[in-house]
Amino acid sequence: MTTLDSVLDAGLHWLYETEQPDNSHQQHHGIALGLPAANRWYGFSPTGARNLPVVSVNVSKVEYKTDDGDQVPANPLEPGELEALADELRRRGFDVDSTWNGHLAVTGSVGLVRTAHPALLAAVGRYRRGCPEHPQRGVFCDCEAWQAEATRIIAPLTTSVAAST
Repeated sequence: MTTLDSVLDAGLHWLYETEQPDNSHQQHHGIALGLPAANRWYGFSPTGARNLPVVSVNVSKVEYKTDDGDQVPANPLEPGELEALADELRRRGFDVDSTWNGHLAVTGSVGLVRTAHPALLAAVGRYRRGCPEHPQRGVFCDCEAWQAEATRIIAPLTTSVAAST
């Protein structure tokens, strides 16, 4: 069964301890790991705010209601949910730079202080440079070589990888 602990273990290990091949690239938004039982997915971005890692919590299936004529989320993040995530990251030894969004939103983010693994940062750099074989296509190339480079990234060790974001 997937738990928040297993999601954080996998995502943080990926951000900070997983050596990436030097012939791979990683989209700059990072990866997403699902926690379906809680209707949440967690994002792990190696280069978010201030070019530092960001861990986000997100509602997986947003429901909406009408409030004074406006459509608003009926199931936003819980009060204190973002702060609890930041506290858990601190408890695990990760210094927190800042947080943003959170309750009443459907997403919240925690900016971390320590940079991600150098090999992961290099993989993000290769992504940002775009396809070396078709530079005019940039990151939107669909050639076999560019796609192969993307598949060589080493994903987190969990069965709950929802999607790359």
